[in-house]
Amino acid sequence: TALLHSVSVTATRDALRAWTVMLAVVAFSMSMIGTFIVRSGLLTSVHAFAVDPSRGTFILGLLVIYIGGAMALFAVRAGTVAEGKRFRMLSREGGLVANNLLLSVMLAIILIGTLAPIAAEAMGAKISVGPPYFNLTTGPFALLLMALLPLGPLLRWRRDDGSVIGRRAPILVAASVAMFLLILFTRGQIGLLPLLGLALAAAVIVGSIFPLFGRNLRRVPLITWGMVIAHLGIGVAVAGMASDKAFTAEKLVAAAPGDAMRVGGWHLTFASLMPVVGPNWTALEARLDVRADDGGQTHIMRPQARTFIQPPTERNEAALLTRPTGQLYVVLGQQLPDGRYQLRLWWKPFVWMIWVGGGLIALGGLLALVGRVRPVMLWRVWRQRRADAHLASAEGYAS
Repeated sequence: TALLHSVSVTATRDALRAWTVMLAVVAFSMSMIGTFIVRSGLLTSVHAFAVDPSRGTFILGLLVIYIGGAMALFAVRAGTVAEGKRFRMLSREGGLVANNLLLSVMLAIILIGTLAPIAAEAMGAKISVGPPYFNLTTGPFALLLMALLPLGPLLRWRRDDGSVIGRRAPILVAASVAMFLLILFTRGQIGLLPLLGLALAAAVIVGSIFPLFGRNLRRVPLITWGMVIAHLGIGVAVAGMASDKAFTAEKLVAAAPGDAMRVGGWHLTFASLMPVVGPNWTALEARLDVRADDGGQTHIMRPQARTFIQPPTERNEAALLTRPTGQLYVVLGQQLPDGRYQLRLWWKPFVWMIWVGGGLIALGGLLALVGRVRPVMLWRVWRQRRADAHLASAEGYAS
């Protein structure tokens, strides 16, 4: 993400050249390190696969060549990279530098948390780094990034006097305060990070449309539309993440057919349990009749506990019910000695906003890409037509 923004500055204003080169090297290096971690067997995780020490050794050799070589070249030649055009810190370039710094710090924190268990195990100790570390260390930087995000597009290139920010900032503050108070008085006490995340997400969503104010929407460039939609997607996704963290209701129950249970405003009845046969697996499938506490339509959910034949593997297939207000998950667990079955229930309000936000970010990136490619294509078409016209003129003169 930092690289994409830095490339935009280099292409538009011929600045941040060294930043762009460094971020390109780092981004590729991280992709290689990720490949090494999940394919070498260093970590035991659901995201790690293809455990093969020989393959890991081969990838490690590639890491030394690619990353070591690229970093060495950058260290030797960084001084020869032209500085590019100057700018003041209060400018759009300055805002993107702040964006790069915050994202780079978050990258370093996540990388340390990912590699720390590997380093500790190499030294004879075992440590576990989980969500509390990542939430507490990256959360403040993410919130600061969210606070700056709606302000960056309001700045002018090279230098700015802050007048536009002064006029628009009260609107952003009002949106954040309104969301903060709404959540505080309707939902009660929730975690500080989710509460701030929801408040800042409201500011980002409102601020994402600021670049369109006072403009003829038909003449807004695709690049600007891409930025607006991508920033809107970030606000929507963060709102979904914060809602998931703040409002998720989870319950683990032991139930038999005929039992009833509740979670997050939903009433569930364990209707039946039956065996199911698939192409290469067998399963126990539970049927649950689900209805909202305030009435309405009854929905059927069918979670499964599957056993695969080759290779022998057990896996749970969750049942999912998506509604405008959130998603309900049901997982069928193991049978208990008394004959009942474990059922794990989750109600996650507005978690679907994460996926909608991701889709908006992808759409914004696509529009920005088309917006940059299209002028180049038009320029080439115009140049080719001009050359053809000159050639036709020359041939007519010769004849």
